[in-house]
Amino acid sequence: MGARGAAGLTVFTSRRDGDIVLVTAAGEIDIASVGQFRSALSAASGAGGKLVVDLSRVGYVSCAGLRALEETSRARPALSIVATGPLVLRAFAVAGIKAPVRRGLREACAAAGA
Repeated sequence: MGARGAAGLTVFTSRRDGDIVLVTAAGEIDIASVGQFRSALSAASGAGGKLVVDLSRVGYVSCAGLRALEETSRARPALSIVATGPLVLRAFAVAGIKAPVRRGLREACAAAGA
């Protein structure tokens, strides 16, 4: 299931390896697109299985996007996040997000399976 919002964010939700729910985002997560991102995270959280959020195609994430991830992390402590972009990694470092950030999808899926 995927959706491209007017704010330049595309979010897809899929299943991987049977029990992993994968949310893949591409674009920018900011105040204009965080509602779409939050909705995708909420739906994925209710889908059961382990949750992986792939932000490797996200160029920017605002405080609102980080807050949505923190809310999801509280609801789903086994959440695993993929991030590779320098601005996104910097935002995570500055914000002190407690959810583990992985550098690759394979690593994140393995961690979610643990």
